[in-house]
Order: sequence, then structure tokens, then C-alpha cells
Amino acid sequence: MGKAIGIDLGTTNSVMAFKDTAVKIIRNSENQEQTRSCVSVINGEELVGKNAYNTLLKDPVNTILSVKRLMGGAIKDKMVQEMVNNEYYQYQIVPLENGTDDSVAVELGGKQYTPEQISAKILSKLKADAREKHGEVTHAVITVPAYFTEKQKNATIRAAQLAGLKLQQLLPEPTAAAIAYGADNLKEGEQKTVLIYDFGGGTFDLSILSIADGQYIEAGTGGNRWLGGDDIDAELQKLVKEKVCEDYDISDLDVLVNNLTKKQKISFTGQMKMKTEEAKIELSSAKFADVDIDNLLKDENEEVIDINVTITKDELELIVKPLITRSIDLIEILLKESNYDMTMIDNILLVGGTSCIPLVKQMLSEKYGADKIMLSEKPMLAIAEGAAIMSHRLGDTFEADTD
Repeated sequence: MGKAIGIDLGTTNSVMAFKDTAVKIIRNSENQEQTRSCVSVINGEELVGKNAYNTLLKDPVNTILSVKRLMGGAIKDKMVQEMVNNEYYQYQIVPLENGTDDSVAVELGGKQYTPEQISAKILSKLKADAREKHGEVTHAVITVPAYFTEKQKNATIRAAQLAGLKLQQLLPEPTAAAIAYGADNLKEGEQKTVLIYDFGGGTFDLSILSIADGQYIEAGTGGNRWLGGDDIDAELQKLVKEKVCEDYDISDLDVLVNNLTKKQKISFTGQMKMKTEEAKIELSSAKFADVDIDNLLKDENEEVIDINVTITKDELELIVKPLITRSIDLIEILLKESNYDMTMIDNILLVGGTSCIPLVKQMLSEKYGADKIMLSEKPMLAIAEGAAIMSHRLGDTFEADTD
């Protein structure tokens, strides 16, 4: 068989890893650890990953984001309808031609695709990039959220098949995180209970896992599928606009944005999203970050308004603190619903890119004690690392063939 890898097929970013003597992240063809879960078509050319994400500045209608939210979905589903009515998703989410109310499709380059077909394109890029670095890849463990229904799991299996991958196992993301942190390295008869705190780009997921004798028993799940790093980005954009209004004595920047041509507006909103996200990431380790957008915006007198705003770490923390407080409230709700007390939890394992923000660990430590909190150097990679460890354990076994 070829190489077996672990894949975190994420809402915002996807990550791949493998294990031999140690667990290693496989960088993509752009030499990045994370691959944007994004597919686009521009000038007839299909793009996946970072290059696809960059087309947001040119053609957001033909740029597919967060397709994981649609996996196993139906056009009538509440979440699907929320995406249809959300301006963040500018591509078309439509009923599947010749399908039923129990299906959904997206439009890309004038054609319809199912969510699993789009996900397969992401998996195909990951597979191809891994092959360039490490040789032929044939098998994979792919992670899924603990809350995924059988229909959503089956859609993920279909995506793997379309990408030509032999699926070794669909691994719940909380279990992958626990494996990555070594929470299952227990003596015979020993038991451990952990809380997985997964604060990602698009979702916030909680799981309580009881681990013993190689078994992972899920005692409860919670969180908020609409709470994530995207909310921080949105609040940062508001802050940037407020600072620009103050600098230029403008009452409402959005009025000027809406006066732009369609092409200019797409470019401005795309750059605003990208620049604020970059600032958020930078502020995880720096005291300030700049957001610069030049030569796109004009006032009512046709004078150019250059956006040159500095965001401080303190300002970011003011934005993030209420979101972390919400996440702690959700922990308390999950504990109550699952009949658990925090004294019964051995560790809280932090996963997801938003967990990189120092205030997350600080507030959790203040609430539950620093000795309970475990945070890896790069928590956004933990799920893929756990999947790689499981892939190595499983060898050449697989659940679903591609034939």
C-alpha cells in the first residue's frame, strides 16, 4: 500500500499529517501547514486552497467557502437557509437539480456541485500535495465533528471515495484531539476523563470523553456551531471602520462602501476580511498589528480615503473576552446536562486556531485552574496529528473502498 495519512477536513482550514518515528505535519504545495478549505473557478480555471481563497477579491460568487457546513445537508435545513441568507456566503446555494428536498447543491463556474464533490476537490489537493512531498498516498483517517449525523458521515465517506482515498476510519475530532495530546497513554485499568475545547474558525465544539483500555466513550457534547474565529474577524472589521470614521470625521463608512462599483466593493470587502484576519493572527504574539487598505475608498468629494489603522492587543482582547465568556458558559451548560462536575474532569484540552489567543488559556485557567489546562504549541494542528497517529495504528485496514 501507499502512505497512510491523517486528515483534518476543516470548515475553514484543512490539515494533513503522518506518523513514522514521530508525528509530522505535511505542508502543502504552498509550503503551508494549513490549506484553505476553499474552491473557486476563475477564467475557467479551477483553484483549491489559498489561490482559491484569494479569488474572493475578484469573484466571491464563484468562490466556495465553509462547504463542510453543507455536508449531508438539505436545502430546507435551518443551517442551510441561514447560509443562504448570510451575506458572508456570496456563492449560490440551491436545490440540487433532479434531487429532492433532502439534498443541496452549490453553483461554481455555471455548474452545480454537491457538497461532497467540493470536499473531494479539497481532499484531492491534499492527497496530491502529500504525494509530492512523501510519495503515493492511498489511505487516510479523516476526522469529523462529534455531532455529525450518519448522513453527514456518509457524505464525508463519499468525498473520500471521489478523491480516490481508501478510508481507514472516520475519527471523531474530539477523539483525535485526545490522541494527539496523549490522553490515551494510560496503564491497564487506568481511566481518564477529558474535556475537548475546540475553538475553530467557524465553530466552537465541546466534548467530554472518558478514556479507558483503548476505548473512547463520549459522555456529552456541546458548543455553538455559529461561534468561532469568524466572529472575532467581524468585530475587528467594525473596530477598523470606527477608527477610520474617527480619523476622517465620517459618520458611516458603509455608506461610502455601498457607493463603490460592484468590482471595487468586492475588492474592498475581500481585503478588509483578509487584513483583519491577518491582524488577529499577528496579535496572538504581538502587541499591535496594522490594517492597511489603500486607493480603494473615496469620500463624497471623490477624495481617496486610505485605511491605515493600528489594532492593539488590548483592543483585540476587549473583543475576544465576551466570546470566551460565552464559551465558558457553554462549558457549564454541558457539565450540567451531562451530570458532570469539573472535579471529575482531569484535563481541558485546547484545540483550534482561536485557542492560540493567550486570553483563552488565561481565562480558562482563572476559572478552572491552570493545572487542568493543556495547550499545545499549535492547537490548530492537533486534530490532524491525532488522525495521523490513528492512521499509523490502523495500517492497511480501511472501512470503505473506492470501487
